[in-house]
Amino acid sequence: MAIDSYQPSVSVIFPVFNEVELTETAIRELDNYLIQLGHDYEIIVIESGSTDGTREICDQLAKELVSLIVLHQEKREGFGSAVRIGYSHASKDLIWLVTADIPFPLKSLETALPLAEKYECILSYRKNDNRKLFRRIQSFAFQSFIYYYMKLPMKNINSAFKLYHRDFIQSLNLKSTGWSLDAEVLLWIEERKVKFIEIPVDLIERSKGKSKVSITDPIIILIETLKLKNRIRREKND
Repeated sequence: MAIDSYQPSVSVIFPVFNEVELTETAIRELDNYLIQLGHDYEIIVIESGSTDGTREICDQLAKELVSLIVLHQEKREGFGSAVRIGYSHASKDLIWLVTADIPFPLKSLETALPLAEKYECILSYRKNDNRKLFRRIQSFAFQSFIYYYMKLPMKNINSAFKLYHRDFIQSLNLKSTGWSLDAEVLLWIEERKVKFIEIPVDLIERSKGKSKVSITDPIIILIETLKLKNRIRREKND
């Protein structure tokens, strides 16, 4: 299943907290897919103090899967905190963020990989959105705010598929500990005028477990994003 002559290695960042119903299946699916793809890879799991058996599943899988690395946080410190740990430990050419619910087809990577030869960041926008009406309205309001106040050019700020060059991600002074981490990276992309492209991906709704995003989280993200933009501007001018 090799793509072409461009064969970058891939670090998968897999943050997880209390996802006992999804974790083993998701990690095995990822591992099998990447084996078939034929690129050098590693899967870095950041487990954040789970209490439902997720921690034990991760440790057991690490004994079996040679490309799996498991890092533990003693307690949950936020999505962004876990992802930042993963980013800092990545050792491959490209960084691919995947969560336990796998909210997009894994084959989306095959569309993105050839583009990584030309672009530092491959982002995504949703081809479809079959979520409940409230979630769609919530997402629309969030996107509209970002477009108006942040002046970001991306079509879909919180679409899940993202592939970054490791050198770019590890050069950033990322601070976010929560869900605003993705927005922080996008702010840096715009601030540094980094070359990026967006690809369409299907949205896959989770079938098991429960989303960790609460009703109030979009409001928190908006407030944090405003603060982040001001901080990034200050750092640029220092």
